[in-house]
Amino acid sequence: MYLSGGFQTHRTDIKSEYGAPGRFCLMPKNSETHWHVGSTQQFMHLYFDDNYLKQLALKTFDIDPRMLNLPELTYFEDRGLEAMFRYQMLAADWRASENHLLIEQFTDTILVSMIHSMGTAKFTEKIKGGLAPKVVFQVCDFIHANFNRQIFLSELSAIAQLSDYHFCRMFKENMAQTPQEYLMSVRIEEVKHLSATTKKALADIALQCGFSNQSHMGRYFKKLVGISPSEYSKHS
Repeated sequence: MYLSGGFQTHRTDIKSEYGAPGRFCLMPKNSETHWHVGSTQQFMHLYFDDNYLKQLALKTFDIDPRMLNLPELTYFEDRGLEAMFRYQMLAADWRASENHLLIEQFTDTILVSMIHSMGTAKFTEKIKGGLAPKVVFQVCDFIHANFNRQIFLSELSAIAQLSDYHFCRMFKENMAQTPQEYLMSVRIEEVKHLSATTKKALADIALQCGFSNQSHMGRYFKKLVGISPSEYSKHS
């Protein structure tokens, strides 16, 4: 989003308008653009992972990740998004750990708004292949019921009646993440819940959520959430 300036900036690879404060560009995965950059201008860029967007669409709207494709857009305006960028994202201290959860909420709100209300998401026709919805439900239900112990890939592929290799490939098509990544996300969500609602020691929470120890839990938690379990517990 242009915060200021941009009046002389435009794309040279296509016919485009000129930039201005409050105007957005959406550049999906693998897009390539060429620009003439004018006088002094200020931007805010939000980079997000393609799989994260697809998982968010699945979680929020129950949209098959394979059906979601974002178009390339140059210089569109949206007052609601502009307000979120200017008065929430820009005002937040990104380096402060106590603001991490708040910033995560801002970014998720922006992405959900983009999918839901802006009309930018294009949905392909119904896709064949992948796991049947019933099988996906059974596998996910099994993971949620057994996340507190070691789950073997063979147990999940047996539910789908597929080889381990084909099950992993088809699960990722449906869920935009591997079975292991999905299991870890379920465990981390339970860690977040217990950290915020109980006074249990983190070592006990780690064991209850299927991690071998607190250090093991901490590595995955920080990788997925961005802060440590103790910081999350303090600020949640």
